[in-house]
Amino acid sequence: MQNYEGSFVPDTTQAARLLERQVSVLEMIARDTPLDDVLEKICRMAEAFAPGSIAGVTVLDRGGMTFEHCVMPSAPTFAAGIPGVENDERFDPLWRKLNTDHGVRAIRSRPVCSVDGRPLGCFFIAFKEGAPETWPEEIEAIGARLAGFALDRHRAMERQTLIVGEMQHRLKNLFAAVLSIAAQTSHGGATTAEFLKAFEGRILALANAHDLLTRDESADLAELTRRIVGPFATNEAVEIAGQPFKVAPSAVVPFSLVLHELATNAAKYGALSSSEGRARVSWKSYRGENGERRFKFKWEETGGPLVSPPRRSGFGTLLMKRAFADVEGQSRLVHAPEGLRFRIDAPMSGRLGRLH
Repeated sequence: MQNYEGSFVPDTTQAARLLERQVSVLEMIARDTPLDDVLEKICRMAEAFAPGSIAGVTVLDRGGMTFEHCVMPSAPTFAAGIPGVENDERFDPLWRKLNTDHGVRAIRSRPVCSVDGRPLGCFFIAFKEGAPETWPEEIEAIGARLAGFALDRHRAMERQTLIVGEMQHRLKNLFAAVLSIAAQTSHGGATTAEFLKAFEGRILALANAHDLLTRDESADLAELTRRIVGPFATNEAVEIAGQPFKVAPSAVVPFSLVLHELATNAAKYGALSSSEGRARVSWKSYRGENGERRFKFKWEETGGPLVSPPRRSGFGTLLMKRAFADVEGQSRLVHAPEGLRFRIDAPMSGRLGRLH
């Protein structure tokens, strides 16, 4: 392709019409008109002010690497061949084939960016009869700018919809968790005072977990452990050891509730009830027998009173066994005489978290 030095300069009448068209496009964006309708309007505007041209807008995927969509109202078959082409591969054979198949002899594109400079796609103008004497550079710039506004607005609306959906999902899970905690805590046959104390502790653990969920970043497992276990022991009594690990939002609540149960039991009956007792919280990643990346979490107590298995299983035991079922985690609770042992073994996945 060639570079063209000329520039299209509209006269006074054309400038007024061009401004009117731009305002019309901006009004469509403000009304949240469907994206493809807005992009088609932009292309039609460019074609009206650049006679003989074919205009189009390509849309990049979230990673900004590949074109996932294209709007080109005057050449829909050209647009259909765009998805899957890598960004900025202008000399890719596919581009050349598209141009040849559609008789395009001159084409230029301009990046479409968000207000903060992120690449969103590109706006392009093509000619079948060869390049005009004066290239419609101002029309090209206006088209790219308007397409940027439209795509930026569309992405913002998508993010808002996603956030609202996620919040609704979390609220439903929160209410379900509170009801489950209340029901299971009441099955222990405790007095009203004992019930209230146990229920309050579990709800506070849940609140701590959801406090971490309101942050933009994922929860750090070491920080989460300190926040949940800290009220039950001094720093010397609890050792935290493990690779830096970011807990996925979907796993923050299970980790928090399990840690709260373990710390509560240790403070009442186990290692943390004794000045000599210690608890060690550790985790690591490893490769399974089939090469699968896995995650192992351990809670180990030493130095406390002799441990014997409980006569019946309560809510805490049930919770620790089932908390990580959604991530295919296998839980094991052992009442060893020298101290309680708890282990989680699960596939490393986005639902569980990631090393960082």
